[in-house]
Amino acid sequence: MKFVKYFFIVIGVILLTLVAIGIFKTDYQSKASIEIDASQQQVFAVYNNPLLYTHWMTNYQGLEQLEGQMNEIGNKHRLKFTTGSGEITTLDQTLAEFKANELISYNYENQWLEGTSKATFTDTGNGTTKIDLHLDYSGRGIVQNALLFLLSSTVDQGHQHNLEQLKALIEDSKPEELEYTAE
Repeated sequence: MKFVKYFFIVIGVILLTLVAIGIFKTDYQSKASIEIDASQQQVFAVYNNPLLYTHWMTNYQGLEQLEGQMNEIGNKHRLKFTTGSGEITTLDQTLAEFKANELISYNYENQWLEGTSKATFTDTGNGTTKIDLHLDYSGRGIVQNALLFLLSSTVDQGHQHNLEQLKALIEDSKPEELEYTAE
């Protein structure tokens, strides 16, 4: 009987700890960066092309344009992703900043979280481009904040993995090496 009592005490302490985390820890950050062997213009063009998202964004399922035009401040679209359980989840993004070949910044939200993402593209001077991705986000409630706390390292790994897939996509396909043949 003592075992059951201690078991429930431990479970209670864990739950109270998660509630406290959800109340007090509300701001999260994720950072990822990578250097790609390609020009700044090429890296930016591939990163910013929704037709190529499926090749480098994990679990990406599609994009629905909601308002405005691509690359226009205030442009709003909905990204669709598959969750681990196979369900579709969405993320609404509004373009906040845009400088061709240099910067893309979005405000985003869904039923679980809200935040901002900023991707900067820097020419390193030696034929490569560095992408720095920085996200600030918070959950929409105590439960979401507690879950984000538990998943924060997974979120970081996911963003880094996506950038690595982007690197492979760009470096493995060199459009400048393709020959043009007239039909």
